Amino acid sequence: MAGPERYPKAQASDAPTLPSKDPFYTPEAADWADRELGEVLDSRQVNIDISAIPAIGEYEAFQLLYVTSDLNKEKTTSVTTIVVPQGANMSRILSYQIAYDAPDVNCSPSYGLQPGANAAATPFTRDQMNLIAGILEDDGPPPVLNMADYEGSNAPFTVGPQSAYQTLDSIRAATDSGNITGIDPAAETVLFGYSGGGYASEWAVELHQTYQENPVNIIGAAIGGPPTNIIQTYKNVNTKYSPLNVWAMLGVMNAIPEINKTMDEDLRQAHKTQFLSRRQRCSEVELPPMKTYANINWWFKHGNSFLTTFERELTEIGVLGNHITAETAPKFPLYIFQGGIDFVTAPYSDTVALKDKFCEAGTPVTMYKWKLRDHIPTSICGSPWAMQWIRKVFNRQELEDSCNGPINEVPLSLSGKCPPPV
Repeated sequence: MAGPERYPKAQASDAPTLPSKDPFYTPEAADWADRELGEVLDSRQVNIDISAIPAIGEYEAFQLLYVTSDLNKEKTTSVTTIVVPQGANMSRILSYQIAYDAPDVNCSPSYGLQPGANAAATPFTRDQMNLIAGILEDDGPPPVLNMADYEGSNAPFTVGPQSAYQTLDSIRAATDSGNITGIDPAAETVLFGYSGGGYASEWAVELHQTYQENPVNIIGAAIGGPPTNIIQTYKNVNTKYSPLNVWAMLGVMNAIPEINKTMDEDLRQAHKTQFLSRRQRCSEVELPPMKTYANINWWFKHGNSFLTTFERELTEIGVLGNHITAETAPKFPLYIFQGGIDFVTAPYSDTVALKDKFCEAGTPVTMYKWKLRDHIPTSICGSPWAMQWIRKVFNRQELEDSCNGPINEVPLSLSGKCPPPV
């Protein structure tokens, strides 16, 4: 295979352009919609800030504009960011689905990872890089990182099928980018994501066998804190972390015109600006203040009736496990970890039921319950354990079996500190 081409790198002092204004995100080729899914339309070398992973050392970063699908399987494009650490194993890819939870394309990882990105975009991108630090601290060669803007150009946060399509096509783009990045076209991929990223990863797992004619080479997936049902999550977080509900509602509205029209008409005038402005969460505009504990039901004339009015649509795009069958379930292993008192994804029993569904369909599963830990503490403590599992998958080591054995439980230590991976 020929060596990768090299492109001029942007100067670190250059402030990145918002995706909504950056011409790189718009394909130049007039016939791009006739191209194959996963085909790379454009590429560039970029600077990114992943200082949260000191162990990574020197690296190169690239961005690929690629062909993918929206919710309705209409052709569209998205961007993925590829990080090649010095000495990387070019036949291994860690596809990290970052939880960027946004109805605004300007929150995309491809932007937020760049130095100089605005402060609204960075907490949901580069600040999460520490979750995968463990995979880069091993003595062996690290994998290449693939980090897709899996919500795509219309930013439909929580619309699971579109997140799956754009994740899977980003992996195809990565393995087809050898002349740009040096990645082996036969590279093996392991998925990882937590919370919204775990949700996107799980959807990619469910649709892996049916979406692409020739499925990409995935050998494992580690899924942390996945919201198994967005209807239940809405009820869980309303008045506790209400901005998440607003972002999710707008994300669904971005994808489904009927829901967008109904919700817009039902929105009380007094809250219209406050609600709709969150579509520009990372767009460098001053947003009206919003209380974390706001009751979003009060913002609408009919409260949360949309949860029942659009229950069918919300179930189709936002409930995990509906596409798991013996014929389509993955044969590669899964790792699922969840906090025992995670209020975002509660009830915990729903995640156990998801695990059981995979097991019954023949998918090997390792599961860990982090007792007495909520959503964020579980991400901090559980992700290093997930990285250890990913390392075992790449190295073909024996994995724990939670299908024919008990779910592993990690108790809260007396010190409250995270125990080291075992």
